[in-house]
Amino acid sequence: MPTTIPLTRSIENSDEQAGPAQRSDVRSELRLLWSRYRWRILLTYALFNVENMLRLAQPLLLGWAINDLLNSSYLGLVAFSIGHLSFMLTGTLRRMYDTRAFTTMYAERASQLVLDQRQRGIDVSRVSARSAMSREFVDFLELHIPMIIRSAYSVVGAVLMLAFFDWMLVIFCAAIVIPVCILNFVFGRRMLNFSKLLHDELERDVHVVERADVDEVDDHYRQISHWRVRISDWEAFTTGAMELFILGLMVVALLRYCTMPGVAAGDIFAVFRYVLMFIMALDSLPLLVQQISRLKDIGGRMTSTMTK
Repeated sequence: MPTTIPLTRSIENSDEQAGPAQRSDVRSELRLLWSRYRWRILLTYALFNVENMLRLAQPLLLGWAINDLLNSSYLGLVAFSIGHLSFMLTGTLRRMYDTRAFTTMYAERASQLVLDQRQRGIDVSRVSARSAMSREFVDFLELHIPMIIRSAYSVVGAVLMLAFFDWMLVIFCAAIVIPVCILNFVFGRRMLNFSKLLHDELERDVHVVERADVDEVDDHYRQISHWRVRISDWEAFTTGAMELFILGLMVVALLRYCTMPGVAAGDIFAVFRYVLMFIMALDSLPLLVQQISRLKDIGGRMTSTMTK
């Protein structure tokens, strides 16, 4: 039977190999995509920025609509309707465009990668896995950079809007940022290790299937399952730990603002929506950290000249 590398030794080895070279490979690949497709990327990001500015205005407009309706006025409702329709239209156009743009980018990049690595003598199994992995970089530009932009709007925009209502709410939000960042830093280091070990197995996939040895096939897919479970477990642990801090923020924010004298119903709703916006931005951190860790490892493989 094929031997299985012990977990502790495997992680130590991956720590030794993860470093500046991987970060450089990630930057190089992203710079390559940017240099070739910058105008497509800029257009979709421009639409996404407009979409997020309209999203940021929604809680304020909805609070205005609630307050006006309680005072028998329809002006706030009209403003909210216009803002929401503009948000829907911009989002629809952006999603239709970026699917076309990024799908074309992946097709062109994967084709070039396959031809380049085969000419350098890299075996079919590794090239097959790496061509599939190269999709991760396009996904990063299509899905995760927008996630960063959205999170930035959510954090900065929500904090600015909360400061307009009550400065103490800003202090409450800032108090949970440090522990959340520490959690995600630890999570990111573990994800880099686990991603390397998972990708090592995926690169063997074609060879394992080709040889069709019963024990080897069983061990191969058991290892893939093992590393996927470890990744999922650490993501679940990090997210669960974050939720404790998030719950504390929601409780103190509600107690603080809802008990203030003379607060209008629409203002309470707007404040709660901005607190939720801030929280949702924090919730996206583990997924983003996991994806960046995967890209660090994939970047080194895509530029590797190793043939073994």
